Amino acid sequence: IEILYSQLDSSIQDFFKYGYHKREIRYINAYLSATLNAIISYVERLINVGCMSETETVLALKFANNLQKHEAQLISISKPEGGFTLPFSLEGGFSIPKIEVLWDDCIGLSTKYTSQREAYEKLLKKKPIIETLEPIVRELLNGEK
Repeated sequence: IEILYSQLDSSIQDFFKYGYHKREIRYINAYLSATLNAIISYVERLINVGCMSETETVLALKFANNLQKHEAQLISISKPEGGFTLPFSLEGGFSIPKIEVLWDDCIGLSTKYTSQREAYEKLLKKKPIIETLEPIVRELLNGEK
């Protein structure tokens, strides 16, 4: 999990450094799929031996993992909104929206497990992938709560 998550994070950083102009996201998709699969495999073992329960976070991750198997791309890239026209004034401040790699909204994809989809929509949908996975990975690896 640690190695795959680290590679996922690196692939996202590389995407912004080198690949964004090409929309190159295949490495992100590959490492996201592998990371999710490793997390779910480990969590299911913990649940089977009674060391963990099936929380809302687990349901959300199971939904994401199952969809990743059927839908090759479970990520979306946020697009900055707004902009400016010339001439413009800085009186009201100036900011450039951050472009992020987010969990997709999965519009049109269905599942027989509505509780998993609801958990995904609540906890992951349209949120940054690394920000949402980091505390989960930390907890699994370090036993932190």
